[in-house]
Amino acid sequence: MDVDSKKLTYFCGFLGSAIILLGSLATATLYHGKRGGSFSILNHYISKLGELGVSRLAPVFNTSLFVGGLVLLIFVLGLGLYTRTKLGYVASAFGVFSCISCSLVGLFPMNNLSVHDAVAYSFFCNGLVAITLFTFVILFDKQDKTSKWLLIPGIITIASFASYLIVPYIVRLTHGHTPHPHRMVRSHVRLNPVLEWSVFFTVIAWFVLMSIYLMVKRPVRVEAIQKWNHLKLGEIILKRLKKPRVKWKKRFPSNPFRNMYILR
Repeated sequence: MDVDSKKLTYFCGFLGSAIILLGSLATATLYHGKRGGSFSILNHYISKLGELGVSRLAPVFNTSLFVGGLVLLIFVLGLGLYTRTKLGYVASAFGVFSCISCSLVGLFPMNNLSVHDAVAYSFFCNGLVAITLFTFVILFDKQDKTSKWLLIPGIITIASFASYLIVPYIVRLTHGHTPHPHRMVRSHVRLNPVLEWSVFFTVIAWFVLMSIYLMVKRPVRVEAIQKWNHLKLGEIILKRLKKPRVKWKKRFPSNPFRNMYILR
Protein backbone atom coordinates (compact mmCIF):
# COMPACT_ATOMS: atom_id res chain seq x y z
CA MET A 1 0.00 0.00 0.00
CA ASP A 2 1.51 3.34 -1.04
CA VAL A 3 1.63 6.43 1.13
CA ASP A 4 -1.20 8.26 -0.67
CA SER A 5 -3.62 5.33 -0.28
CA LYS A 6 -2.73 5.06 3.39
CA LYS A 7 -3.38 8.78 3.91
CA LEU A 8 -6.73 8.50 2.14
CA THR A 9 -7.65 5.54 4.36
CA TYR A 10 -7.08 7.20 7.73
CA PHE A 11 -8.43 10.53 6.47
CA CYS A 12 -11.72 8.83 5.57
CA GLY A 13 -11.71 7.13 8.98
CA PHE A 14 -11.48 10.50 10.73
CA LEU A 15 -13.90 12.25 8.37
CA GLY A 16 -16.61 9.58 8.39
CA SER A 17 -16.53 9.27 12.18
CA ALA A 18 -16.69 13.06 12.59
CA ILE A 19 -19.63 13.41 10.20
CA ILE A 20 -21.73 10.80 12.01
CA LEU A 21 -20.75 11.91 15.51
CA LEU A 22 -21.33 15.62 14.92
CA GLY A 23 -24.59 14.99 13.07
CA SER A 24 -25.88 12.85 15.94
CA LEU A 25 -24.84 15.29 18.69
CA ALA A 26 -26.29 18.30 16.87
CA THR A 27 -29.60 16.53 16.27
CA ALA A 28 -29.82 15.22 19.84
CA THR A 29 -29.19 18.70 21.27
CA LEU A 30 -32.23 20.20 19.52
CA TYR A 31 -34.46 17.14 19.80
CA HIS A 32 -37.90 17.42 21.34
CA GLY A 33 -40.17 14.37 21.34
CA LYS A 34 -43.91 14.20 20.76
CA ARG A 35 -44.47 15.00 24.42
CA GLY A 36 -41.86 17.75 24.45
CA GLY A 37 -39.20 15.73 26.22
CA SER A 38 -35.51 16.12 25.47
CA PHE A 39 -33.34 13.38 24.04
CA SER A 40 -31.52 10.94 26.34
CA ILE A 41 -29.22 8.08 25.39
CA LEU A 42 -30.60 6.17 28.38
CA ASN A 43 -34.08 5.72 26.94
CA HIS A 44 -34.05 6.86 23.29
CA TYR A 45 -32.94 4.76 20.34
CA ILE A 46 -30.52 6.31 17.87
CA SER A 47 -33.13 5.99 15.14
CA LYS A 48 -35.36 8.46 16.98
CA LEU A 49 -33.00 11.21 15.85
CA GLY A 50 -33.96 10.54 12.24
CA GLU A 51 -37.72 10.28 12.70
CA LEU A 52 -39.28 12.75 10.29
CA GLY A 53 -41.97 14.94 11.79
CA VAL A 54 -40.67 14.46 15.33
CA SER A 55 -36.95 15.25 15.31
CA ARG A 56 -36.35 18.85 14.27
CA LEU A 57 -33.01 18.08 12.60
CA ALA A 58 -33.93 14.65 11.26
CA PRO A 59 -32.67 15.49 7.73
CA VAL A 60 -29.30 16.49 9.20
CA PHE A 61 -28.99 13.22 11.10
CA ASN A 62 -30.11 11.07 8.17
CA THR A 63 -27.74 12.87 5.81
CA SER A 64 -24.85 12.39 8.24
CA LEU A 65 -25.52 8.64 8.37
CA PHE A 66 -25.77 8.39 4.59
CA VAL A 67 -22.64 10.42 3.82
CA GLY A 68 -20.63 9.11 6.79
CA GLY A 69 -21.37 5.50 5.88
CA LEU A 70 -20.08 6.03 2.34
CA VAL A 71 -16.93 7.73 3.60
CA LEU A 72 -16.24 4.93 6.10
CA LEU A 73 -16.72 2.45 3.26
CA ILE A 74 -13.52 3.85 1.73
CA PHE A 75 -11.79 3.38 5.09
CA VAL A 76 -12.67 -0.32 5.42
CA LEU A 77 -11.58 -0.93 1.83
CA GLY A 78 -8.25 0.74 2.51
CA LEU A 79 -7.82 -1.13 5.79
CA GLY A 80 -8.32 -4.45 4.01
CA LEU A 81 -5.75 -3.52 1.38
CA TYR A 82 -3.34 -2.41 4.10
CA THR A 83 -3.43 -5.82 5.81
CA ARG A 84 -2.73 -7.69 2.55
CA THR A 85 -4.18 -10.91 3.94
CA LYS A 86 -7.08 -13.06 2.77
CA LEU A 87 -8.76 -12.70 6.14
CA GLY A 88 -8.36 -8.93 5.92
CA TYR A 89 -10.01 -8.90 2.50
CA VAL A 90 -12.96 -10.92 3.84
CA ALA A 91 -13.25 -8.56 6.82
CA SER A 92 -13.21 -5.62 4.43
CA ALA A 93 -16.07 -7.16 2.40
CA PHE A 94 -18.26 -7.48 5.51
CA GLY A 95 -17.26 -3.94 6.47
CA VAL A 96 -18.44 -2.68 3.08
CA PHE A 97 -21.87 -4.31 3.60
CA SER A 98 -22.06 -2.79 7.08
CA CYS A 99 -21.21 0.71 5.81
CA ILE A 100 -23.75 0.43 3.00
CA SER A 101 -26.35 -0.63 5.56
CA CYS A 102 -25.43 2.40 7.68
CA SER A 103 -26.05 4.66 4.69
CA LEU A 104 -29.37 2.94 4.01
CA VAL A 105 -30.44 3.56 7.62
CA GLY A 106 -30.12 7.26 6.84
CA LEU A 107 -31.95 6.81 3.55
CA PHE A 108 -34.81 4.87 5.17
CA PRO A 109 -35.57 6.43 8.59
CA MET A 110 -37.86 4.81 11.11
CA ASN A 111 -40.93 6.33 9.44
CA ASN A 112 -40.56 3.35 7.09
CA LEU A 113 -40.12 0.92 9.96
CA SER A 114 -39.97 -2.44 8.15
CA VAL A 115 -37.17 -1.41 5.75
CA HIS A 116 -35.44 0.58 8.47
CA ASP A 117 -35.29 -2.39 10.84
CA ALA A 118 -33.96 -4.66 8.08
CA VAL A 119 -31.06 -2.40 7.09
CA ALA A 120 -30.28 -1.60 10.74
CA TYR A 121 -30.09 -5.32 11.56
CA SER A 122 -27.82 -5.78 8.53
CA PHE A 123 -25.53 -3.07 9.87
CA PHE A 124 -25.20 -4.70 13.28
CA CYS A 125 -24.63 -8.24 11.94
CA ASN A 126 -22.13 -7.30 9.24
CA GLY A 127 -20.38 -4.87 11.57
CA LEU A 128 -19.95 -7.57 14.20
CA VAL A 129 -18.41 -9.99 11.68
CA ALA A 130 -16.17 -7.31 10.12
CA ILE A 131 -14.63 -6.09 13.37
CA THR A 132 -14.27 -9.66 14.65
CA LEU A 133 -12.32 -10.64 11.55
CA PHE A 134 -10.18 -7.49 11.67
CA THR A 135 -9.40 -8.31 15.30
CA PHE A 136 -8.23 -11.77 14.26
CA VAL A 137 -6.08 -10.16 11.56
CA ILE A 138 -4.41 -8.05 14.25
CA LEU A 139 -4.04 -11.08 16.54
CA PHE A 140 -2.28 -13.23 13.93
CA ASP A 141 -0.27 -10.40 12.34
CA LYS A 142 3.37 -11.48 11.99
CA GLN A 143 4.53 -8.65 9.73
CA ASP A 144 4.28 -5.92 12.41
CA LYS A 145 1.70 -3.98 10.41
CA THR A 146 -0.57 -3.45 13.39
CA SER A 147 -0.15 -3.11 17.13
CA LYS A 148 -1.45 -5.75 19.52
CA TRP A 149 -2.81 -2.88 21.63
CA LEU A 150 -5.54 -2.50 18.98
CA LEU A 151 -6.96 -5.80 20.19
CA ILE A 152 -8.40 -3.97 23.22
CA PRO A 153 -10.80 -1.63 21.33
CA GLY A 154 -11.62 -4.50 18.97
CA ILE A 155 -12.67 -6.82 21.79
CA ILE A 156 -14.70 -4.06 23.49
CA THR A 157 -16.51 -3.28 20.23
CA ILE A 158 -17.22 -6.96 19.60
CA ALA A 159 -18.66 -7.25 23.12
CA SER A 160 -20.91 -4.23 22.47
CA PHE A 161 -22.21 -5.69 19.20
CA ALA A 162 -22.79 -9.10 20.71
CA SER A 163 -24.55 -7.64 23.76
CA TYR A 164 -26.94 -5.62 21.63
CA LEU A 165 -27.78 -8.59 19.41
CA ILE A 166 -28.01 -11.28 22.09
CA VAL A 167 -29.04 -9.75 25.42
CA PRO A 168 -32.48 -8.46 24.29
CA TYR A 169 -33.39 -11.95 23.04
CA ILE A 170 -32.32 -13.48 26.34
CA VAL A 171 -34.46 -10.95 28.20
CA ARG A 172 -37.37 -11.67 25.87
CA LEU A 173 -37.07 -15.40 26.45
CA THR A 174 -36.91 -15.04 30.22
CA HIS A 175 -39.70 -12.43 30.52
CA GLY A 176 -41.94 -13.59 27.70
CA HIS A 177 -43.11 -11.69 24.61
CA THR A 178 -42.53 -7.92 24.53
CA PRO A 179 -43.94 -5.42 22.02
CA HIS A 180 -41.88 -3.75 19.35
CA PRO A 181 -39.04 -1.78 21.00
CA HIS A 182 -40.01 1.47 19.28
CA ARG A 183 -43.59 1.18 20.57
CA MET A 184 -42.84 0.44 24.23
CA VAL A 185 -43.69 2.84 27.03
CA ARG A 186 -40.52 4.85 27.74
CA SER A 187 -38.99 4.52 31.20
CA HIS A 188 -36.08 6.53 32.57
CA VAL A 189 -33.52 3.83 31.73
CA ARG A 190 -34.03 1.16 29.09
CA LEU A 191 -31.64 -1.66 28.31
CA ASN A 192 -31.90 -1.76 24.52
CA PRO A 193 -31.17 1.94 23.86
CA VAL A 194 -28.21 1.85 26.25
CA LEU A 195 -26.77 -1.18 24.43
CA GLU A 196 -27.36 0.44 21.05
CA TRP A 197 -25.57 3.62 22.09
CA SER A 198 -22.70 1.56 23.46
CA VAL A 199 -22.30 0.07 19.97
CA PHE A 200 -22.39 3.56 18.49
CA PHE A 201 -19.63 4.97 20.70
CA THR A 202 -17.38 1.90 20.61
CA VAL A 203 -17.58 1.68 16.81
CA ILE A 204 -16.71 5.37 16.46
CA ALA A 205 -13.82 4.89 18.89
CA TRP A 206 -12.61 1.84 16.92
CA PHE A 207 -12.58 3.80 13.65
CA VAL A 208 -10.75 6.72 15.26
CA LEU A 209 -8.12 4.57 16.99
CA MET A 210 -7.44 2.56 13.84
CA SER A 211 -7.10 5.81 11.89
CA ILE A 212 -4.70 7.26 14.47
CA TYR A 213 -2.53 4.16 14.28
CA LEU A 214 -2.40 4.26 10.48
CA MET A 215 -1.49 7.95 10.66
CA VAL A 216 1.42 7.55 13.11
CA LYS A 217 2.64 4.20 11.79
CA ARG A 218 5.81 4.70 9.82
CA PRO A 219 6.16 2.39 6.82
CA VAL A 220 9.16 0.08 6.78
CA ARG A 221 10.89 0.64 3.46
CA VAL A 222 12.09 -2.47 1.67
CA GLU A 223 15.06 -0.60 0.25
CA ALA A 224 16.23 0.41 3.72
CA ILE A 225 15.97 -3.16 4.96
CA GLN A 226 17.97 -4.46 2.01
CA LYS A 227 20.64 -1.76 2.48
CA TRP A 228 20.91 -2.61 6.18
CA ASN A 229 21.26 -6.31 5.37
CA HIS A 230 24.02 -5.54 2.85
CA LEU A 231 25.87 -3.43 5.42
CA LYS A 232 25.67 -6.17 8.01
CA LEU A 233 26.89 -8.70 5.47
CA GLY A 234 29.83 -6.40 4.61
CA GLU A 235 30.75 -6.08 8.28
CA ILE A 236 30.76 -9.85 8.68
CA ILE A 237 33.01 -10.28 5.63
CA LEU A 238 35.45 -7.63 6.90
CA LYS A 239 35.62 -9.31 10.30
CA ARG A 240 36.42 -12.60 8.60
CA LEU A 241 39.15 -11.01 6.52
CA LYS A 242 40.75 -9.25 9.49
CA LYS A 243 40.75 -12.38 11.61
CA PRO A 244 44.39 -13.58 12.07
CA ARG A 245 45.22 -16.67 10.12
CA VAL A 246 46.52 -19.73 11.91
CA LYS A 247 49.95 -20.78 10.69
CA TRP A 248 50.85 -24.42 10.64
CA LYS A 249 54.23 -26.03 10.72
CA LYS A 250 54.90 -29.41 9.33
CA ARG A 251 56.92 -31.68 11.56
CA PHE A 252 58.18 -35.08 10.72
CA PRO A 253 58.17 -37.22 13.84
CA SER A 254 60.10 -40.36 14.43
CA ASN A 255 57.39 -42.34 12.76
CA PRO A 256 58.08 -41.82 9.02
CA PHE A 257 54.67 -43.13 8.05
CA ARG A 258 52.69 -40.39 9.81
CA ASN A 259 52.63 -36.64 9.25
CA MET A 260 51.43 -34.41 12.11
CA TYR A 261 50.48 -30.80 11.84
CA ILE A 262 50.86 -28.68 14.92
CA LEU A 263 50.66 -25.00 15.65
CA ARG A 264 53.85 -23.02 15.55
